[in-house]
Amino acid sequence: MGQIDFEFKRERKLGEFVQDFINLLKVINRHLVSVLFKLLIVPICIVVLIGYYLTTQMRFNANFSNVDYFNIGASFVSLGLLVLLISIFAFGFTIEYFILLRNRKQIDFGSKEVWLQFRTSIAYYLRFFLAMLVVGVLIALPVAIAALLSAFIPIVGTFATGILFSMIGMWFFTAFMLYREDYYDLIDCFGGAFTLLRTKIFEYGTASYIVSFIFQALLSIITIIPFVIIFVISYNAIGFNNDFFESEWGRGIATFGSLVVVLLFMVYYMLSVISYGIIYETAKELKFGEDVFARIEKLGGKDV
Repeated sequence: MGQIDFEFKRERKLGEFVQDFINLLKVINRHLVSVLFKLLIVPICIVVLIGYYLTTQMRFNANFSNVDYFNIGASFVSLGLLVLLISIFAFGFTIEYFILLRNRKQIDFGSKEVWLQFRTSIAYYLRFFLAMLVVGVLIALPVAIAALLSAFIPIVGTFATGILFSMIGMWFFTAFMLYREDYYDLIDCFGGAFTLLRTKIFEYGTASYIVSFIFQALLSIITIIPFVIIFVISYNAIGFNNDFFESEWGRGIATFGSLVVVLLFMVYYMLSVISYGIIYETAKELKFGEDVFARIEKLGGKDV
């Protein structure tokens, strides 16, 4: 039931990454969305409520006290943190979804299985998140310098920067997967990920960037057209003035905007995990072959 015809563990060239990602997404897109959105519906609703509350407060005038401004600022910060938290959960849920999909090779599981697996592994996420922050601080300066230099490259500078951050994202993802699946401990997983990826990390980063670029473009097209229509209607019907957010239409647009931002973040992270997961499985197969699990355990100093 729900069997999928997809080979996770095989060598792939650059073009095959993109094609296989699209092929897999065609099979699982409805199941993926239905499973993960059931898990995220409550935090999404909270975001919408906070967004609506903020629209009721966006009437900045001389009658506002410092306390009022502080409350509005705190609400914006809370909204931003909540969006970040939802993104992290979306990332984690999608990783557990991918692991279930890879292991079972069928889509006969639901939100309950993903949630139970995530809850069992939540300690991995928390510990790795803290370690990632430390590693992120350590590499921040060289990455910033590399990104700055890439920005000055004519025409291809933007793409070079995108590929750079895709490589870093792929490295972090691979490190977490090696840690999550108990191939390495927390200290060694970053080095293990670099060893796994280093020979083809530019190709992997390019593949990941191409996939994300394609879907960012598609998502932008999908969202820009409705927003342009809403903007034109709003401008002609109400006009953008100080009373805009006092109208029900203005509040509705602002609330809808916060919802769209959250959904875009979620979709982006979900697609990133699927593309990273395919690359991760390819890298393991290319590096270690059929005995990947036994050899990684030996590298980690574990008994087979």
